[in-house]
Amino acid sequence: MNYSEANRKRRGRRRKKNPFLNIAVTALVIAGLYFLAFHSGLFDIKKIETHGNAHYTEAQVAELTGVVYGDNLFRTRTSEIAKKLEKDPYIRKAEVKWALPSGLDIVINERKESVLVICEEGYAIVDYDGVILRMTRENLLMPVIVGLTPIDPQPGTALKAEEAGQLKPGLDFIKFVSENDFFIKKLDLGGVIPKAYVFDMLIAEGNLSDMEKGINEIKRVIADLDSKGIERGTISVGGTSCSFSPEVRN
Repeated sequence: MNYSEANRKRRGRRRKKNPFLNIAVTALVIAGLYFLAFHSGLFDIKKIETHGNAHYTEAQVAELTGVVYGDNLFRTRTSEIAKKLEKDPYIRKAEVKWALPSGLDIVINERKESVLVICEEGYAIVDYDGVILRMTRENLLMPVIVGLTPIDPQPGTALKAEEAGQLKPGLDFIKFVSENDFFIKKLDLGGVIPKAYVFDMLIAEGNLSDMEKGINEIKRVIADLDSKGIERGTISVGGTSCSFSPEVRN
C-alpha cells in the first residue's frame, strides 16, 4: 500500500467520526440558544411601539394588548394579540410583529368617528361603514342623521335600522360631501325627500344621488347666498340643477 492510499484511509476513518461530533455540537448550540431565548432575559419585552393610532395613545394600545412587560417575546403569540386588539370597536385592523430583541411593533388601522345617528339613548357614533364606536348623549361637532329607527345599537356592532335601505346611502352621502369640502349639520332621512341641513334654517333637498351629482352647483348657490348674508331657505336639487326659495320646508 502506498502512502497516498494509506492517507485516504485515515481521512476516511476521521470522516466517519465527524457526524457524531457535529450532532453533539449542534445539540449544544440549540440548547444554548434555547436557554438564551427563554431564560436569559435578553428577549423579555421591554418596549411596545405603535403606528397609525390616533384615538388611542401608545400606552392605551399597549394596555389593550394584555401584554405584561417582562413577558418573553418568543412566548408571545402576535396573531392572538392582533385578534384581541381587533375586538375593540375603534380598531379595524391590527398587525403585530416581534421587534427583536425585546420589543413589539404594532400597526393600527383605526376607525374614525364620522357621523352621529340619533337613538332613543342619545347618539350612536359611527364610522362611514356604520360600525358603532360608542354611545353618547353629547351632540358633538359632526354630521347627524335623523329620521331612522336604530335597532338595539351596541358598540362594536354594525348599526341596524328599521329603514334598512336608507342608512348606507345616508352614510355614503355624508362621506361624499365631506370628501368634497362640504359640511352639513344634519341629514334628515325621515321624509319622502331627504333633506341636508347646511345651517339650522338653510336646507338642500332632493334625491341623494342628485345632490351628489349637483354638489358643485349646491356649493355655488350657497356661496352666493352667503355673500348676501342669507342663511335661510330651501335649495331644491334635481339632476345637476338647483333652485332656491326663501321658504323653509321642514
